[in-house]
Amino acid sequence: MPFNLQPSNSDTTVFKVAAVQAEPVWLDLQGSVNKTISIIREAATNGAKIIGFPEVFIPGYPWTPWANNFAVTATVLKEYQANALALHSPEMDRIREAVKDVASTVVIGFAERDGGSLYISQATILPDGTIANHRRKIKPTHYEKTIFGDGSAQSIYNVVQTPFGRLGSLNCWEHIQPWFKTHFYSQHPQIFVGAWWPAFAPGTGGSPFIVSGDASSRMTQMVSMEGGCFGLACCHVVSEAGAAKMKILGFPWFEFPGGGFAAIYGPDGSTLSKAAEPGTEEIVYAEISLSQIDEVKIVADITGNYSRFDLFKTVAHGKNWSAVEYVDEDEAKAAEERAPAVDNVQRAALD
Repeated sequence: MPFNLQPSNSDTTVFKVAAVQAEPVWLDLQGSVNKTISIIREAATNGAKIIGFPEVFIPGYPWTPWANNFAVTATVLKEYQANALALHSPEMDRIREAVKDVASTVVIGFAERDGGSLYISQATILPDGTIANHRRKIKPTHYEKTIFGDGSAQSIYNVVQTPFGRLGSLNCWEHIQPWFKTHFYSQHPQIFVGAWWPAFAPGTGGSPFIVSGDASSRMTQMVSMEGGCFGLACCHVVSEAGAAKMKILGFPWFEFPGGGFAAIYGPDGSTLSKAAEPGTEEIVYAEISLSQIDEVKIVADITGNYSRFDLFKTVAHGKNWSAVEYVDEDEAKAAEERAPAVDNVQRAALD
């Protein structure tokens, strides 16, 4: 699927964007939906035209397997699955209606239940309430693989046109996958929502830096600089009560309350705004203009004047395959009969 779109960065319109740093209503689908709607309304009332939410904000990020044995984890995950959000559901309809009411564009992060499976998903909802993009994290990270499935192939298409520019979405460590990011940049994002977990404090209890809030925030900042686009780093916070609910209280890599690092970055990597504290709920706002993108891209447009696609290129296979494919038996038999003849022709050519 080619992308030959040429977005205009010349618009000097100034508008407000919002990055959410908040605690989920852990293991509670209805409570999570209610809180999501409340945050959407608050951010829109404060003038936000684009609102970004953390990774799996509904019904919260499941750190539980890091901190517990299988018996404890299995009990929590059973409740977690029961409170995950289906894409086509009354709960999603409520969120879409709320977005339509405030006429903003929203990227929500949710644990998606599809049949008996879970996925780390994002949905971009336009001001008219339609879902313009639904995607799943293409590769769950570390222990996430024991809970969530791989994202479907069309999830690489993660940039859509909105009334306020081309809006993209990334989940967590998708920020550090080079080939995935190349495809992302080829879609000409102007703004993106980087959805994150509740991160550890740097070095706490011997935790590696790469799983800290500082590292996560820098990853969003780096994508902003590479892609020449505005980046919204959105994340959870975890209270002591939330940690107790998720059975992670006492886990040495965490500080409670903590986990937050929300920030908004400009296309040059500058910090436009950030949350005051890692353990507090806050909606982070910034006023932006797409015209700022040209200041970066005239110097280094990595899909244009600062590229060498004659030397390097990425080949993408963004197509899904069904679990069952029905084949015409006569055509299949004819293909089998043709195969040896084709092989003989190819062999003769090589000789």
